[in-house]
Amino acid sequence: MKMKIFLICLVSLTIANCLNVPNIEVFVESLCPDCQDFIGGSFANLVKNPSYTSMAKITFYPYGNAKEKQIGQGKYEFTCQHGANECYGNVVEVCGVNKMSYEEGHQFMICMENSIRTFNKDINKALKNCVSDDLINQILECANGDEGNSLQHDVAQKTPATHKYVPWIVVDGVHDEKIEGAILDNLNEYLCGLEVNKSVPGCDKSLEMNTHFIKNIYKNYNSLTQRCPNTFLVEEMKFLE
Repeated sequence: MKMKIFLICLVSLTIANCLNVPNIEVFVESLCPDCQDFIGGSFANLVKNPSYTSMAKITFYPYGNAKEKQIGQGKYEFTCQHGANECYGNVVEVCGVNKMSYEEGHQFMICMENSIRTFNKDINKALKNCVSDDLINQILECANGDEGNSLQHDVAQKTPATHKYVPWIVVDGVHDEKIEGAILDNLNEYLCGLEVNKSVPGCDKSLEMNTHFIKNIYKNYNSLTQRCPNTFLVEEMKFLE
């Protein structure tokens, strides 16, 4: 019986279910430069670690500072901080990760956010650069239909209403600026430093991104003005004054 439990745990390591590893939720939006910096930098560096799937459960929620309005039975209209193109990018990413495995979804997010920059915010070109033609059609059908609308609504519901900027990072249900800062700075180093991951293969200096370089990128991460602040929230607070 013990051997059976051990084997189940061993298999489950790839999706971080067996150990008491952190559950990291990352709330982003597709055209936010600081989200792109994190996904293409600190997070992409973590993914280079072959053991990363056993170190944490990491989920992305592409919605960020958007707003939704119900326009019919089970139908929603979205307004995004960086315009309609960002709303389109959000739902494309939501559909993409929904149709992929855990690790494939992470690779997809990295590729999309890097490609969105490369192709000057052209979401379709970014998508074509990241997935096969067959999957492109599935994602576009989702993004332009009821499925994508429903999935985006689910992400909107999961996005904390009290968030003040993006990327907004929640660990085990709690948002902590110091922990968030460490994750933005070097996610691999943060996870390798946790007691639960002390014996994880791959937690060595050779796999870490140059810390000085990362800190230079995020040296102002404690200033909300350096991220994509929730201007909708600010407007609402002014209205209440």
